[in-house]
Amino acid sequence: MKTNWKIALMCMAMLAMIACKSKNPVDDPSGGDNPGTEYVSPIKVNDQSVADWDALDPAYVAVSTIAEGALWDGVKMVKVYADKVYINWMMVYDPAKYAKHRDVDVMHLFMDIDHSEETGGYYDLFQDASADLMFEGSLYDEAGTAIPYSPNVSKWIGEINGIGWEGCWELVSSIKGQSQFVGDSIIEARIMRDYIPGKEKFNKDGFGFGITLTQNFQPDAVGFLPQGKSPDGELIGRKPMLYVKFAK
Repeated sequence: MKTNWKIALMCMAMLAMIACKSKNPVDDPSGGDNPGTEYVSPIKVNDQSVADWDALDPAYVAVSTIAEGALWDGVKMVKVYADKVYINWMMVYDPAKYAKHRDVDVMHLFMDIDHSEETGGYYDLFQDASADLMFEGSLYDEAGTAIPYSPNVSKWIGEINGIGWEGCWELVSSIKGQSQFVGDSIIEARIMRDYIPGKEKFNKDGFGFGITLTQNFQPDAVGFLPQGKSPDGELIGRKPMLYVKFAK
């Protein structure tokens, strides 16, 4: 009889340990649809590969490629995929135009977070001039070592649908990101949606996205997308921002 009680107590202890074992939501602090569970992203940014993009539903992969005759042609293509936790992007660039280990190299993201032309600005690059947020971060430190893309985030405070830089952006936060170089011509990165200031303003269906790769803060050193052919008399071929649908 005593033996049976010992077995029963051991079983109860094991059940208690299982029930009380904490789950570590490494990727998704909110737990997504199932709080307390770990979210596993379909895209990895530490594997020196971009093959996982091929397995994504193409309906939710937004793509922009450089047009023939574009003025700033160092950025060849960008793909963007947004799931319930991350905004992921992959950029293909011309290594001859992007000299690694420069003192200042910066990747800017521009987001039309509410997908509305009634907010935001920055006609400098985008025809719809509705960027609400700008992310600004380097890919190398001063010693020339690759570092995770962890940008400062600024919000547009200029004239609605306006143009300009000075006095048009206001720094609001800094966030952690992840990034990797794949070969000599691909950058892959992501940021967590929960870290984005004003995330509650995301349109439920999707958002606008634009990207630049610069050196010494000169966009013409590399390039940006979306960008069309540069017409006569126009410095840049402005196009609307890339529309990214949230994966279901």
